[in-house]
Amino acid sequence: MSLFSSLQMAGNTLQAMQIGLHVVGNNIANANTPGFVRERAVFAPAPVQKLGKLTIGLGVEITGIVQSIDKFAEERLRDAGGDRASAEAQEAAYRNLEVILNPLGDSNISAKLTKFFNAIQLINQKPEETAHRNLAISAGEELAQTIRSIRGRIDTEHENLNTRVSQIADEINTLSEEVRQLNLRIVQLEGGGATGSDAGGLRSQRGIALKRLAEIADVTINESPTGTVNISVDGKFLVFEGTRSEVVSEQIGDAGTVNNRIVFAKDGSELQATGGELGGLFEARDSILGGFLSGLDDFAGALAFEFNKAFSQGQGAVGFTSLTGTYNVDDSQAALNAAGLDFTPKNGEFTVLIRNKNLETGQGDAVRHTINVDLLGTNGSPTTLDSLAAQLDAVSGITASISLDNQLVINSESPADIDFGFEKDSSGALAALGINTFFTGSDARGLGVNQELLKDGAKFAASLNGINVDAENALQLSDIQDKVLDDQDGQSISGIYKQLIDLTTQGATTTASVADGLRIFEGTLQAEAQSVSGVNLDEEAIDMIQLQRAYQASARYISTLSDLLDLLVNL
Repeated sequence: MSLFSSLQMAGNTLQAMQIGLHVVGNNIANANTPGFVRERAVFAPAPVQKLGKLTIGLGVEITGIVQSIDKFAEERLRDAGGDRASAEAQEAAYRNLEVILNPLGDSNISAKLTKFFNAIQLINQKPEETAHRNLAISAGEELAQTIRSIRGRIDTEHENLNTRVSQIADEINTLSEEVRQLNLRIVQLEGGGATGSDAGGLRSQRGIALKRLAEIADVTINESPTGTVNISVDGKFLVFEGTRSEVVSEQIGDAGTVNNRIVFAKDGSELQATGGELGGLFEARDSILGGFLSGLDDFAGALAFEFNKAFSQGQGAVGFTSLTGTYNVDDSQAALNAAGLDFTPKNGEFTVLIRNKNLETGQGDAVRHTINVDLLGTNGSPTTLDSLAAQLDAVSGITASISLDNQLVINSESPADIDFGFEKDSSGALAALGINTFFTGSDARGLGVNQELLKDGAKFAASLNGINVDAENALQLSDIQDKVLDDQDGQSISGIYKQLIDLTTQGATTTASVADGLRIFEGTLQAEAQSVSGVNLDEEAIDMIQLQRAYQASARYISTLSDLLDLLVNL
């Protein structure tokens, strides 16, 4: 082995140390770069040379520059990130829901409900005071408005989640396109897996995109031997080597409830995400908010129907001269329990009171007529809206007809002389048709107060034994808040709402606890992954000193060889 060969070997060593220092410098420069994976130069002995009987080493060479990464830890970290993002989306939905409900404030539904029934109790004290009746009606309208307002705010939150789903569709397209392009560039630089070097910077960029995709949805990520990664969701590819699939957001549902979903543009099949932020958004929108809205609608419907059933038994300080039902049927010739009413009546009967307002004795001369509601048709055909109107129209003093909107209309034959009222309804037909009722609507979005009462508070049905006779019905109405209701599975109006709030509170507490646990777990995995792939400045400083010393030693070795070469030349 000649001095010139030794000089070449020393030069190669200097070059190897320079490359090593370059890698260390790159690591230090990116110590605070998010997603950067620490790189290391792979040193290996150069091929040996045979010199006579001797085998002589030819120094060192760098076989590659690779990332220091624990792929198993990175996969677990991506999965943990998706679980955390899903839990946080649900946690945020519960947090926003609690803000809307304001359970500890004085303007929530519970407070308005109590205020409404307290106002009814005032009527018992002075039933002759129209102001007390107006106060109860005003409190009822305030309660209905609060329920509608909360429903509207939750609907807005529901729409915000729909918007976020649409935004995620765009983000998925952006990230998948970024991964596709990086796949091509990585293969080009790495030679399809033929070299020992990683395209470190490009792989770090791709890793950031993959991590975000894993946070968005429960994706499956596989790296091929050529260095590309393939991404699929529920068995359908988002990215396959150098190609990708476009996704779009589309709306489904009716005008009442519209939901956004994400589908593949090519065939329209839905992107099924059960995890990640997208899965959490679906759970938050459809189960958390959707479940609460369903419960709120059930509560509003129960409040309207149960209160109306009791309210329709009574009479006001004045009677009616004209009255139109607030609920309509789909088919006036169908049995009432199959005619498409929001609330279903049952077999029974109710009484119509006909009063001559000019008689001094008033109630003693009121004439009562019993109206049968036969839904089984035991005496012929079952009661329809048509047949019910015919029964009422046969009562002397009033006329009955059906409006163009399929609502029952009742009028006094002589408004100046005759008014009418109702009592003793065992069928629930009056409440189902919206005759002599307090509330209108059947869900939280449409709940309101009957316009007949808003126009004339004296029609508040406080009496139970005739028009302007007593306040016994008001006494019964004030007890409905906590009364056990057979048609509501033994729950009270207050109990239904309390159960709804309790379920929401429990869900919020559980979700917050799960989210906290997943954040801690993800932090643990992050620390584990960073222990391998993160840049430690102290370790880099040690590597730098070692490379520096090797570089200096090689330079001294070259200096020595140079002296020997000079000596040889001078001989």
